[in-house]
Parts: sequence; C-alpha cells; structure tokens
Amino acid sequence: MSDLTSPLQRIPKYMPIRDALAHQIESGQRQSNEKLPSERVLSETLATTRVAVREALLMLEMEGLIYRLDRRGWFVRSPRIIYSPQSTKSFNQYVTEQGALPSTEVLSMQRLPATEWDAQHLDVDLGQDIYSIWRKRCINGRPVVVEHLRIKTQIFPDLFTHDLSQSMTELMAKNYQRYLTRAHIHLYPAALAEQQARALHVNVGSMGLYISRTNRDQFGVITDVNQEYWLHDILDLHFEAQ
Repeated sequence: MSDLTSPLQRIPKYMPIRDALAHQIESGQRQSNEKLPSERVLSETLATTRVAVREALLMLEMEGLIYRLDRRGWFVRSPRIIYSPQSTKSFNQYVTEQGALPSTEVLSMQRLPATEWDAQHLDVDLGQDIYSIWRKRCINGRPVVVEHLRIKTQIFPDLFTHDLSQSMTELMAKNYQRYLTRAHIHLYPAALAEQQARALHVNVGSMGLYISRTNRDQFGVITDVNQEYWLHDILDLHFEAQ
C-alpha cells in the first residue's frame, strides 16, 4: 500500500523532544531559571540527534517556555509578569507585588540637544537640552528590558543629582511634585538591535517587545518619553475593554 501521508501530516523528529521537555517544565520537574543540560547531553539522554534537540529548544523558546543567554546556555523561564499598560504603577511596584525582585542599572546619562524626534514627542524646541538616560532592568537577577528615557530638563532641574536607579515615577513625584496621571502608549513586536541584545545577553535579532510611553503629569504636561525594549517571554499583557 502506498504512503498517502503528506509532508504536513508527518510528525517532525523534534516534536517528541519538545513535548518531553515541555512536560518536565509544566509539571514542575524543572524549576524557574534552572539551566538545562547542554545540547550534547540532551541528545545522548534522549537518544536523538543534536539537530533535533536544537529544533526542539528553538520551538520551546518561541513558545516562551525557555530562554537562552548568549554563550551561557538554555534556562527555564520564570512565570510571566502581568503587565497592564494602562496602569500608572512603576516597574518596581508591579514586579514586587507579584513576588519577584526588581533591580535597575544605569547604563548612561547625558544632557543632549533635542533632535527633531525629541522636539515632536516631548513638545520642546529643537536643540533645547533634554536628559537622555539608558537603563537596564532585571527581574530576579535576569536582565529583561533596556529602556531609553528622554526627560524635560526645565521640569526636572538637577535630575542627575538623584539616584537614577530608583523608580523614575516615584522620583518625579517625591522630589518634583509631578505625578504621572496618563500615558500615550505604543507597543508591538520587534527584533532586538545590537545595543539592546548585548545588554540583555541574547543574540542580535532575538524576538522582543517594544513599548513606548509618552507620560503626562497632573497638569497635562508631557514629562518624558520612555522607550522600552523587552525580551519576548517576560510579560503577560492585560487589557480591559468596555
């Protein structure tokens, strides 16, 4: 009898490997942030080829069950952080409330003349000084997002005298009495460029999520624009509709 099975109906060799590893993760046999055995060890343990193991790992990464750190190996992903873009809570607040440990590292801080993009999005004059701050933020020690903050200097004089690794929302409220009340948000999938990928220990072109927030204070004045470059497997986005 001839084989009438089409190529699309044949089970790929990597699927049983993917299923076995996914079951180990979902059943709790493998813990959050646990490092997986090397591809060589997995291929020997599962009696298969390294090519099949590699394809299974890539599928699990695409599904968000595992993540890869450049030159460090594969790890089990922690539970996703629930993120509501419409909320005015800070990164530190919503991460801490969900039982995780946030941390922030300032990568650079400068006063720069506003570009045409800055002028349009911050509502400032072309060439006017603005603050430009790059930060890397971690959850339980894992780098998860790189953010670029562009902030008005005239509203926040002497900003660089403060600890910029703290919540910027709380710093603005406590030291300048500027309270974030609303934000205009853009978000969409995006590949990570070299600068972001290097800081997050992933390969250039890795999947990411881009979130841009234009923040306004209690007077309706734009205070800052925050561009965030997230790893793809960190957030569980929650929205409300009426």
